[in-house]
Amino acid sequence: MGAWGTAVLSDDTVADIVAFITDRLKAGESLDSAVAKTKAKFAELERDSNEGPLLWMAIAHCQWKWGLVDADVLARVRNDIAAGRGLDRWVEDDKALSKRQVMLQKFLRQIESPNPKQSAIPKIVVREAPFRKGDCLSVLLPDGRYTAALVLAEDNSRPEQGMNLVASLDYCDAEPPTLDVFKRREWLVLFQGIWKGKRDISWFLPVRLKSERKRITVVGNVRSKWLDPKGSSTYKGWQNIGDQILLVRAHRGQSL
Repeated sequence: MGAWGTAVLSDDTVADIVAFITDRLKAGESLDSAVAKTKAKFAELERDSNEGPLLWMAIAHCQWKWGLVDADVLARVRNDIAAGRGLDRWVEDDKALSKRQVMLQKFLRQIESPNPKQSAIPKIVVREAPFRKGDCLSVLLPDGRYTAALVLAEDNSRPEQGMNLVASLDYCDAEPPTLDVFKRREWLVLFQGIWKGKRDISWFLPVRLKSERKRITVVGNVRSKWLDPKGSSTYKGWQNIGDQILLVRAHRGQSL
């Protein structure tokens, strides 16, 4: 785990704990129930002098945001900050250490008083996979040409994280692809860098779809074939759709 800033919430451990509590609340549990399960799930952090204080600060943040900070939680946070616990990762950088201490005191002052603008309990926001299996996607490239991508699967097992398995096709032209392009299944194969002949197939998470949707058009839908790829260990946001075709063409020495 690590930190990307000196603020309390700028930490992987804190983010994981807050996300766990948030998920419990979205599932309909009470804040007290969510906190109790959090203490049980992350109990091993108590044995770590650096991670332990983060557990209590994460719980305090959630209680302050959605309710009231329990007296025992506030006492743990106050004592940890007063004793300088959890500062080992900052001691080699005096400037960062000083900033961290300031942020901890600011956080403590915040949770010592009730939240004047308490947040509403979060609810699940359903985000289904945006495309259907077999959808044929025409993708506008930055240079004004088009490439093609075929939707191989939908995964809605996580209500807020519906995603599509998408395979890029070896197509780059001034005209949008026709259905025949998708029926031929000429997969885009990556040879540049570390890819070594891997097909460009990824799960696309519901990230940046709204901003990228204007360059994606569904040409039609084709039936799946039993030889179609079935999975991928790669995950991307929709801003990356079509990002490999020009790199492949450049690697081949083909005209851009």
